[in-house]
Amino acid sequence: MAFKITARTLLELGAELIGSDAVALYELAKNSVDAKSPVVRIRVQSVLPYSRFTHAVDLVDQGEMPLAEIRQNIEQWIVPDAPAGAARPLLAALTGAKDASDFRRLLVEGYRDINFVEVSDDGEGMSLRDLEEIFLTIGTRSRRKEKSTWSDRDDDPSRTLLGDKGVGRLSVMRLGEHLSVRTTKAGESRWNDLAIDWTRFSHDSDALLEEVAVAPEQGPRKENPDIHGTTIRVSCLKGDWTRAKFGEMLNAEFSRMVDPFDRRRGNRLFRITYNDQQVTLPQIPQRLFDLAHAKVSARFDYLDNRQAQLVVDMEYRLNTHKRLVITLPEVRLVSVTQSRSTRVLRRLGPFKVEFLWFNRLFLTAVEGLGTKSDVQAMVRQWAGGLMVFRDGFRINPYGGGDDDWLQLDKRAFGRRGYKLNRQQVIGRVNLSWRNRRLVEQTNREGLVDNEYKEALVSILQKVLEDFKTFSQNIEDELKQEDLTSVDVLKSRVSKSKTEIQRRIREIAVDAPEQAGPLKEVERLVTALASQIDDVDTIIDDYKDERRKFVHLAGLGLMVELILHELGRSSSSTLNTLEGVDKSQLAGKLPAVFETLEGQLRTLQKRIETLDPLSTSRRQTKETFTVEDLVQQVVDARDAQAKRHKVAVTISSTSRQPWRIKAVRGMLIQILENLLSNSFYWLKQQTVVEPDVRPRIHIEIDQAASSIQISDNGPGIEAVEAEEIFKPFVTAKPPGEGNGLGLYIARELAEYHDWTLDLVGPPGEKIWRRFSLGLIGKGK
Repeated sequence: MAFKITARTLLELGAELIGSDAVALYELAKNSVDAKSPVVRIRVQSVLPYSRFTHAVDLVDQGEMPLAEIRQNIEQWIVPDAPAGAARPLLAALTGAKDASDFRRLLVEGYRDINFVEVSDDGEGMSLRDLEEIFLTIGTRSRRKEKSTWSDRDDDPSRTLLGDKGVGRLSVMRLGEHLSVRTTKAGESRWNDLAIDWTRFSHDSDALLEEVAVAPEQGPRKENPDIHGTTIRVSCLKGDWTRAKFGEMLNAEFSRMVDPFDRRRGNRLFRITYNDQQVTLPQIPQRLFDLAHAKVSARFDYLDNRQAQLVVDMEYRLNTHKRLVITLPEVRLVSVTQSRSTRVLRRLGPFKVEFLWFNRLFLTAVEGLGTKSDVQAMVRQWAGGLMVFRDGFRINPYGGGDDDWLQLDKRAFGRRGYKLNRQQVIGRVNLSWRNRRLVEQTNREGLVDNEYKEALVSILQKVLEDFKTFSQNIEDELKQEDLTSVDVLKSRVSKSKTEIQRRIREIAVDAPEQAGPLKEVERLVTALASQIDDVDTIIDDYKDERRKFVHLAGLGLMVELILHELGRSSSSTLNTLEGVDKSQLAGKLPAVFETLEGQLRTLQKRIETLDPLSTSRRQTKETFTVEDLVQQVVDARDAQAKRHKVAVTISSTSRQPWRIKAVRGMLIQILENLLSNSFYWLKQQTVVEPDVRPRIHIEIDQAASSIQISDNGPGIEAVEAEEIFKPFVTAKPPGEGNGLGLYIARELAEYHDWTLDLVGPPGEKIWRRFSLGLIGKGK
């Protein structure tokens, strides 16, 4: 026994599964591309609007209007720009109709002949056997089998196969009720024809699929046996294909079907006509690329050892010119994607990203593009986030008007002073057939949800987040320069004030009668200078608020850490209690309480490290021993170290205890942040290198007045040694870090006139050691 499939099931795979006419038409065009046709011809002919046709049929069925009057109405409904003579056969046939039934039949047949969408190509074509065994086989695996033979190391750019599910051809059901296929391969003497009436598969029929006979047949002889290609015509259209609707389809959807960054590719590939008049696809003007306020490109690829790597190149052009290149090795990508192994990353396949960013407030009129409003409208037309292309052809709906697949707007509008939203970004993600595990859904509405898509999304969000941070840091630097310019302004006002007062005294001697007005001028100058001096108060207030922010944010991070440990320990405690067999309690009681005691001691150590951070003690300096404090912090993480098998060692170069006077809680917080980073990245390193033996070493050097923390984790590129101390810069995924830990740690160090830096051997690309210099008033 096997499943029985009704004929109407095809409607679910075709007319009702495809989301738009543009996608249905695009599916036909993709078949031509897969057939290796250099040009795809799309011909739309609309002579009698569908709505008018159905109205005429209703009038005939109602039988209340004379047939001659209905024919006269139909003649008036013919669109003005219809091809000359296209409607003549229909009107002539209707004139000779014998009765209402004959009139209706001729109207339906005539509508089918004059309204159609046709896609033709010069591709490989199909034989009669291909029509039978491939075209008429739903879900054929012919394309997928061909892809499976390709090697990932093959760099042949001509290898493009857009379809592999064997259902795309059913999308024509959405467009019209009749399908005709004429095709041939080179060397064949005849054309091969196939005609399908989709009404036979309607919901009104209970026929089984096997009961609806569909068979190809040999067509007429070819003039030249070398001719090859396919023409697919969809007729009896089920919608009004007006010029306005078709133009909107081309502008809003079809223009993005082929990578618009490759500006001329769409019009090189497609030859489009509407009622025999040529139509061109809109393309992004080259000047728009030059106007972009920032440009970002990224490449996800593999090193010789097959380890994944992401390189991001960011160029900022608004009011300045800055560039930053960031390299994320596999271990950082493991963190970004929150992967438990490298399997997904290493099988994801290489891809490229490119996007332009515009601050619409700074867009201006441009010669050749139009007014400021024209330029803004042009950006709006192409913006929408990151579109996705495979081998240069669009995967819907990503980057469309209603799609926020990377949560750009959700993140942007959810924050105060948002920097990055979809309407500012024109971008693309270039996939290829090598990204086999990024599979398109059957309805062509995006990629199938799986672990590979999740990894792709995480990586793209990381690229966008890095750019947001990069651009925000530049704007902060520009604001800092503005603060510096205030000092210059104050100096100039002071000098001008002195000069004006001198000149006023000279004029008062020469013209005593002007003493009153001159005093008013001097009063205004003094008031202006006073207002400029008030800027100092504003700046001091800003600095005070900044200090409060640093403390509160740092305290928040520490509380977050403590809560995490409390949650883990209390969960472990509950598990211990639940695992006790009450009937065996007496014998096991000592062991149970020994376990609980160890867990409670862990909590106590955590609370002890938190206590010095309380508001009442946060800025109270006290004298303490560095070695004891470092040991206390390490002991508090003993359970974590054992859990993750991290060896933590401490060494000191001094025979005598090193005593300093400082805010104890602040030093604890600095060390906690550094250790927290080490533990996190060592955990990621074990994913990439399961055999690695993670270790952390803390070196206390009283002679050099420094504490150095190093580990054997992935390290940080030397070029990023300063970047990592900026706020909100992080390689951790959401929920694992917010990019404030190192920023706050350095702020707390600077509070004591200490230094905190990432250091490493000169010439080395990767650095793995943080150095805290306890030099200054805290010493």
